[in-house]
Amino acid sequence: MSKIFLIRHGQASFLKEDYDNLSNKGIEQSEALGTYFLNNEIHFDKIYIGNLKRHQQTFDAYSKAFINDGIELAKPVFLNDLNEHQALEAFKFAYEEFIEVNSNAKTLFEEVKIKPHLQQSNYIQIFGLFFNEFVSGNYPLNDHPVQSWRDFRIQAKKGIATILENTNQNETIGVFTSGGTKSSIIGDSLDLREQKILELNMAIRNSSFSQLHFSNNKFNILSINEIPHLSKELITFV
Repeated sequence: MSKIFLIRHGQASFLKEDYDNLSNKGIEQSEALGTYFLNNEIHFDKIYIGNLKRHQQTFDAYSKAFINDGIELAKPVFLNDLNEHQALEAFKFAYEEFIEVNSNAKTLFEEVKIKPHLQQSNYIQIFGLFFNEFVSGNYPLNDHPVQSWRDFRIQAKKGIATILENTNQNETIGVFTSGGTKSSIIGDSLDLREQKILELNMAIRNSSFSQLHFSNNKFNILSINEIPHLSKELITFV
């Protein structure tokens, strides 16, 4: 039986021009994850990383504890199929239109004008409303190079299939990816419908890990969204 750790990246730069870049807290979360794995003697026989900058940065920060201890890590394999869905990119393109056509989103948007301190929380809520529409296929954005939710789901299936095809008996595998990819893989294992996968995605915490057991060409969920390495101050969702 083999074990696969699905790891979400550390906190990225939410509400900044370049989201695909770890915040200082995101780096600290990722370093804490590496220290936890080192102290608990969890070593990866193989490592897979998505091709987004935040995936690489998370792995680099995670690796720090092992490097400082003189432990050589497996050479990472980069997979585009581990990349995140593009709901956030779609949201940026459709934001102004969505505010106008969705009454709940418009209310949240107007509230920020009166209560500026609610900007981040209201923006997250507006994104949640949009995300629901995006998953339902209501924002295909054919005029922009944005991947659809349907194509993302196909991509995530290919990603985990590639990993499983190359996993041997009794190996421990590390997968550094995003919350959406983790939720997609876990959701398929649990036979969740799309809206539940969306809800799971919104609940996945930064630098959290989920464990899969893989045997006889099947994998089962052992745990979801673990964060034993994080102090209360380091727990974030975005």
